[in-house]
Amino acid sequence: MISRFLYRYVFKRTSSFVLGIVIASVFFERAYDHACENIFEWINEGRLWMHIKHRYTDPQKTKLTYQRKIVEEKTENLEEKPNNGGDVKKG
Repeated sequence: MISRFLYRYVFKRTSSFVLGIVIASVFFERAYDHACENIFEWINEGRLWMHIKHRYTDPQKTKLTYQRKIVEEKTENLEEKPNNGGDVKKG
């Protein structure tokens, strides 16, 4: 039954055979791409951006991290300033 249908409507003429190959290859490519993407996400679960995005996009955490960076930079700048006369050569 299926073989008769395939021969009559797909394999009998070259144009329908080529069209059948093109359509089958498009569907196969989409299915293969979807399967590979799912396998990749399964192997790298917890390491991809979509899995850890909530850690970096939470407004409260981001604000605290930014404030902490500002305080650290100010502290570093104070430590890096030379004292008066200690590092400056007088001519």
